[in-house]
Amino acid sequence: MIDITKFLNSKDIAGHWNKIGFMCTPVQAAYIIYKSREKSLKEKHAAWKELMETTPDCPFAEGLRKERMGLPEPLSSSLHAFLRAYMALEERLYGDLIDRGDHACAVYFYRTYYKGDRDWHEDRRIFRMHDDCLRAAKEDDPDLLYIKIIKQWIDSEERIDALMRGDGTLLSFDAEGLPEADSDLFEAFNWMWFDFPTPFQRGDIVVSPHSFLGYQVGGEEPFVLTSLSSWGEGEMLQNGYDAKEAEYAEKRLSRQRKNADGTDMTAHGYFQLEDGTVWAECMHDHLDLEYYREEPTGTRRILKLFSAFEKGEIDAELLAKGYHILLVEAELERKKEALDCFLDETLKKAGLK
Repeated sequence: MIDITKFLNSKDIAGHWNKIGFMCTPVQAAYIIYKSREKSLKEKHAAWKELMETTPDCPFAEGLRKERMGLPEPLSSSLHAFLRAYMALEERLYGDLIDRGDHACAVYFYRTYYKGDRDWHEDRRIFRMHDDCLRAAKEDDPDLLYIKIIKQWIDSEERIDALMRGDGTLLSFDAEGLPEADSDLFEAFNWMWFDFPTPFQRGDIVVSPHSFLGYQVGGEEPFVLTSLSSWGEGEMLQNGYDAKEAEYAEKRLSRQRKNADGTDMTAHGYFQLEDGTVWAECMHDHLDLEYYREEPTGTRRILKLFSAFEKGEIDAELLAKGYHILLVEAELERKKEALDCFLDETLKKAGLK
């Protein structure tokens, strides 16, 4: 039987599942494989094939979610049939990506992402062939984390984005301009929603390797967790919410199980800007979350302040006073940096050092 925790993006969630002995259904396992950010396409296909060999077939989607997917009955009523069709589509996309016969009507370009980056670098060159584009993108540089090879058909909406590791290993596809049936199949996983267990509690400082919207690679924005979309009445009460809020969460959870999609797998909390501004927001893809293990410094100490408040360890008075003090300290540090252009001797004479 496949160890599905190896496909989780979060080591903390994987450890929690192993600790509590959580077992996925076949459909949940297929979804976790799909969501893996670091496993190669080859590894995902091998895992799906093993899943089909080791688990009985079952419906892929039912009810309102099935209607929204728009899949033909043979695919929606059979996980195995769906996975075979999905893998065949990805193999076809790969064939279209590297096809040398249409170089007159399509062009290639690439983007790169290096360690420490906050966004993609886009090269201005355009290539006729996939191999030439990939060769130009690859560098013997350990800091090159990801490559995107984009194939765009001229005068068309048709486009394929191939995400690869820095060494060219294919991870996943994105595609636009597909025929309707292929598009429905390609997007089917994104209609899924699951209330998977996580170890996180109200007030934990957590972080995702992606931005809080879940789409940018270099987000790494720690925030103070207040709730998860997967929490029902029991979890809300355990985390200190009142009975009314807990009752509402249970009703919401019931609705989500029937018709929510991947964009609804959210985590809510307090985020902050570099200047210390705090706002309440939600991030998508809470399966990416891990505990933030760095000791917050500078204005990020504000996270510890809000964490303590959410955990009930401090009251609103200390939250307000502490927030003001940390903002003033941060402003003082910025003003001190403006003195770097002066000699130490001059600063001593001015009583500033």
